[in-house]
Amino acid sequence: MNELKIKLAKLLLELSYREGDFTLTSGKKSEYYFDCKQTALHAEGSYLIGRLFVEMLKDFDAKGVGGMTLGADPLVSSTTVVSHLEGRPMPGFIIRKKSKGHGTNQYLEGLANSARATRSCCWKMFAPPVER
Repeated sequence: MNELKIKLAKLLLELSYREGDFTLTSGKKSEYYFDCKQTALHAEGSYLIGRLFVEMLKDFDAKGVGGMTLGADPLVSSTTVVSHLEGRPMPGFIIRKKSKGHGTNQYLEGLANSARATRSCCWKMFAPPVER
């Protein structure tokens, strides 16, 4: 696993690290910035992230992987694909800040791929508030 981490670190430095004047989400200024999506959306970077996440989850009874869109999207996809290739498929899901406002109007994407109990749990945790 250390070899994978070293490869990923090298890619992060090569593809994601930038120097300059940056304003962070907090409003603070920084002279450097990591634009990690550049690595997460790179073929080798995506593969390495998926391999490392699947390895990190091997001792857990994870039923799936997910996170907030847009940040988690490439990480979730990497992990689901590698989990399938390694014979331990984990479905992915994406959580929206607010429903998309059209189609199925969902806050959660990918729930149809999860077990019924997991869907129920996720829906209760992230369901939109009921207006009364």
